[in-house]
Amino acid sequence: MTWLTKILSRAFPKPHLTNSNSGKTFEEIENDLGVFRYDELGFSIAYEDFTKRLEWADITQLNVYKVDQMTIDRIDMEIVYGDKSFSISEELPGWYQFVLKTKEVFPTIPIDWELAIIHPAFATNYRTIYDRSA
Repeated sequence: MTWLTKILSRAFPKPHLTNSNSGKTFEEIENDLGVFRYDELGFSIAYEDFTKRLEWADITQLNVYKVDQMTIDRIDMEIVYGDKSFSISEELPGWYQFVLKTKEVFPTIPIDWELAIIHPAFATNYRTIYDRSA
């Protein structure tokens, strides 16, 4: 567990995790690959009726933002590839490992973007954390 995730897990516990994570500790959830599978070229997601395979080289932009859910916020990430995109949320099993992997693959991603996006509460705080054209 990194120092950042230790701080975040203590300061902002995740009580709204999906049922697929129930019964697991935060550390187990954080280390779980979840619905993601990785190889040297990219990753795949298989969740419910959504299946997607994407190569890292095809990603043109990663945008993060919060969604106000009345009593809590949820962090989402929009993955843009060409003129298409899809979004994932921190509730998706494997989120934490995916975030770590994106930081490895795209070293220009700010290491502390999670801290920057959480304040102020209930604000969207939309940010582009990776832009291939930049």
